Amino acid sequence: MGYNNAQEWHLQMRKKYGDRYAIFFGQQLSIFLCNEEDIKEVFIRNFSNFSDRGVVDIFRETKLNASLLQNTYADGWKHVRSAIAPIFSTGKMKAMHETMNTKIGTLLEILEEKSESGEKWDIYDDFQGLTLDVIGKCAFAIDSNCQRDRNDVFYVEARNFITNIDLRQNPLIGTSIIIPELMWLWKLLYRFTGLASAELPMVGGLHNVYKRRRGGEGSDSVDLLKLLLDREDDKTNGMTKKEVIENCFAFLLAGYETTSTALTYCAYLLSRYPEVQQRLYEEIEETKRTKHGLDYDSIHQMKYLDAVYKESLRYYPPVIHFISRTCLSDITINDQFYPKGCLVTVQANTVHRNKANWENPDKFDPDRFLESAESNQLKWIPFGIGPRYCVGMRFAEMEFKTTIVKLIEKFELSRIEGEPDLIPDCNGVIMRPKDPVRLSLKLRKVV
Repeated sequence: MGYNNAQEWHLQMRKKYGDRYAIFFGQQLSIFLCNEEDIKEVFIRNFSNFSDRGVVDIFRETKLNASLLQNTYADGWKHVRSAIAPIFSTGKMKAMHETMNTKIGTLLEILEEKSESGEKWDIYDDFQGLTLDVIGKCAFAIDSNCQRDRNDVFYVEARNFITNIDLRQNPLIGTSIIIPELMWLWKLLYRFTGLASAELPMVGGLHNVYKRRRGGEGSDSVDLLKLLLDREDDKTNGMTKKEVIENCFAFLLAGYETTSTALTYCAYLLSRYPEVQQRLYEEIEETKRTKHGLDYDSIHQMKYLDAVYKESLRYYPPVIHFISRTCLSDITINDQFYPKGCLVTVQANTVHRNKANWENPDKFDPDRFLESAESNQLKWIPFGIGPRYCVGMRFAEMEFKTTIVKLIEKFELSRIEGEPDLIPDCNGVIMRPKDPVRLSLKLRKVV
């Protein structure tokens, strides 16, 4: 099928075989679901039989096994989630919002400098610098300088790790998926891969940060690591050192590439749909007038912004290969037999582009979300489904909305004549732009 076109291949599979189809990777059966009713039955109503996230065995060799990204029911995912979830309460989000605003301010300064220079540049690169700086400060109280310095060690190590997750850069991962029977060999070879060497300095750095914070550094900070350390001290619902460090690692990986990709897609779409951008700008100005500014509360009350946010993620979901569960025992649901050990997978882009789920699914139309969102619950799945949906969803939403509001408040985005249309490209997990995304940014006149 070719990993270069995995997302298109799955769309074609759905069109050819319907809303349920199956693939064997070696002897591993994977069943793919595309319709709302099947998704509800497996991921919600029968969750107890599908509680373990389906993780490719080769990734069990990484330093993520104690994290919510990979841990199983037996490993205590429920315990870890109950410890982490309160970290993303409204009160904690508001405390992090001010820190986030400072980093977004740096982004706006950089974009203004570049727009005045007349140069063309890839805005995706700027969003990656932003999200790393935000994660560094909000997660670990690290004042990185990724936006201004591409040689910042935090930036270099994160980019190196993400590059090595790409199946085309790391063929061992792709081969292990296609021929899982030789997993003993793939695991033996894993230690010699770029991915294995890329994660060592990152995890080592987190160990050092952990040590410094345990020594009292940054004790007055409100950040993820501080809150996890508080949880570690909780004798009844605490976390181990391994759980703290590996969940910090997971938060870094999950919150960096995905959010920067989502921001890039949204900026691109707003440049292509000026009427949507203008309507959003008018809502921003109206909110400033009636709510006396753009703070956490006023931003989250903006209905059209919320519609743009949701439609951008529906149209271009950054993560398309991660909603997967392992069947824990034989079960038949809606006349479909699921044998023990099979993987059940839902691909976000396939669900989001299914005509049975959405009217005119290939049309970018934020208005579809201005009506009641209740019916969209299992059709809009960029953050996953059921009890194991992304625990950091509210943080990602806050970062996305705040960045887009500040960006559109300051700049008018438009396409550059001659620049190619955006082509999504799947690297195995993340669906990112294939080519640089170059836009024209024009400073708005201050009235």
